[in-house]
Amino acid sequence: MAVGLAGLVAVAYQGAFLPFMSADVRAESARSASPVPSALDQAKRLIEAGEPEAAATLLRRFLSTGPKPQYLDDAYLLLGAAFYGMKEYGEALKQLGQLQQDFPASEILDRAKLLAARNHAAMGNLDLALPILAEVRSLSSDEKTQREALKLTGELQLRKKDYVRAIQAWMEEMQGGTDEQVTEVHERINELINEKLDKKALIRLRTIYPRSFPGDLAAIRLIDLHLSKGDDHLAERQIHQFIANFPAHPYVSKATDLLSSLRMKLRAHQFIIAAVLPLSGKLAPFANEVLDGIQLAIERTRDTSGTPSVGLIVKDTEADRSSFLTDLTDLLTEDRPLAVVGPLLSKNLPAMAEMAERARVPVITPSATLPNVRRLGTYLFSTALTYHLQAKHIAAYATGEQGYRRFCILHPDTTYGRELARLFTQEVHRRDGEIIAVESYKEGETDFGPQLKRLKTEDLKKYGLAVPVDTVKQNGKVPNGRPVKGDKRILYTPGFDAIFIPGRSAEIGLIAAQLAFHDLTAPLLGANGWNAPDFARTADRHVDGAVFVDGFFVDSPSPNVQDFVARYQRRYQTLPSLFAVQGYDAARLALEAIAKGATTGEEVRDYLLLQHDLPTVGGPAGFSPEGTLNRPLFLIQVKQGKFVQVD
Repeated sequence: MAVGLAGLVAVAYQGAFLPFMSADVRAESARSASPVPSALDQAKRLIEAGEPEAAATLLRRFLSTGPKPQYLDDAYLLLGAAFYGMKEYGEALKQLGQLQQDFPASEILDRAKLLAARNHAAMGNLDLALPILAEVRSLSSDEKTQREALKLTGELQLRKKDYVRAIQAWMEEMQGGTDEQVTEVHERINELINEKLDKKALIRLRTIYPRSFPGDLAAIRLIDLHLSKGDDHLAERQIHQFIANFPAHPYVSKATDLLSSLRMKLRAHQFIIAAVLPLSGKLAPFANEVLDGIQLAIERTRDTSGTPSVGLIVKDTEADRSSFLTDLTDLLTEDRPLAVVGPLLSKNLPAMAEMAERARVPVITPSATLPNVRRLGTYLFSTALTYHLQAKHIAAYATGEQGYRRFCILHPDTTYGRELARLFTQEVHRRDGEIIAVESYKEGETDFGPQLKRLKTEDLKKYGLAVPVDTVKQNGKVPNGRPVKGDKRILYTPGFDAIFIPGRSAEIGLIAAQLAFHDLTAPLLGANGWNAPDFARTADRHVDGAVFVDGFFVDSPSPNVQDFVARYQRRYQTLPSLFAVQGYDAARLALEAIAKGATTGEEVRDYLLLQHDLPTVGGPAGFSPEGTLNRPLFLIQVKQGKFVQVD
């Protein structure tokens, strides 16, 4: 990030030497035949000539003569520039610090700060340089100084590989610049976008500048990236967004041609399936994970020889809500997909169920937790992990393999917690078990003492034991050596076998520690809310041995799971989520029906209804009469700071 000495002096003084000296020096020059002390003038010329050592020697000598105070701030700044040129950055900062300390109102203070930022940057202390530049940008009244601070900020963000912030700084730098300066910044940003920005940074930049430069360049680059990776559906979405946001842009003509080309390519496929998801808005992160799973399933099919060619149409339910139902009708009647993957939420199922029934096209929701989708229509299916599946599986494990019969429940007062508590109770009763007590808590609570005391009280009414125990040692003395008479405490033994806590991972550690404090020591059971990356590592010993259920376990030793995880990581450079798995399974099952000979939506539906060994990530599965995929679930145990699968 070094800059030439001549340029540095120009940065420090922004042009000719005298006009940008401090006010005191200018006033003195007006009264004197010698406008500037010759030592300062000569030192400046030496720095510009690339001789900082000679300049530093001259300036030291000047300072030793006891010059007038009005010359000192200029001398310190020049000496800082000389030391910068000599790469003695610590000494340069010392001189600049002296200037700031002795002359806090100096007119060249901002230029001293700029030079200090350059010294910190040269030493690799970028996080020290950037706040100084921010201060200069916000406090300096000189436009040129502000521009230089913005340019340097962008250069330092570039070194930190924070390319978006670099571009943001340079965009501010353009404001008020000459045509030549604006053109230079444009070229700088254009080069950075084309050479450095990845997909994530491009999306971020496009979001910041949705209808202006450089959002247009980011969008065009995204289109190119999607096309190069074969993500035609993503390219098509991006092209539509671009045309809407930049209708007069020169690229629109090419974008329109690309849309026609993509449409022709889609029509060349033998069959079509569709994804109908909220790919923008607050649910976009989850919807895009589902879409990633769908895309991976299609790519897997394309890699399998002898399978029919299947294309993917993607519709964003949030792009234009007012026309969505019309767009969906057109999709079903004109494109005639053999299956639709979507929607994300249960509330959107009734409208889609009616349309699916009319078009005779199966709709497979990857995440709607409605327990019985089939009551809405005969063409509805769900690959979601429902509350009922979780409750059924964890109850079967507890009452079957573990032989537990008596349970307590502590759940958050949320839809998730209440429903899992209700269904777990129902499953336990169905298996001839007993629920001793049920308590709830508000999310965000940290003190669960009142609930735990009530659990203990209910337990003591039935099966719990409370036995007084003499705490005096056999020799008649307590640990401090003083004899005590009649010192007793109550030893409580729970009468229940386990406690079910369908909460979030953030709460479980706190609850487990407080359970131990209240002597409520029993095995802990949970649901998929526990499955957070840091939970096992950060939870204390009181959680060790606890078991919970989930629809996906990324570290499962299952060959199916490991193959899926490996392919997903190669494709997206991240680990898959449950949403990605559910999207993958939804598309995979539709594709399996097509591979087995289904050529209409009705035939795809019949295949899904009749087969009970459909291939899913977790293993063979079939759909229940209610339309829910009875997917194999994973029992996961917390064991010594890790998650392990229970065989």
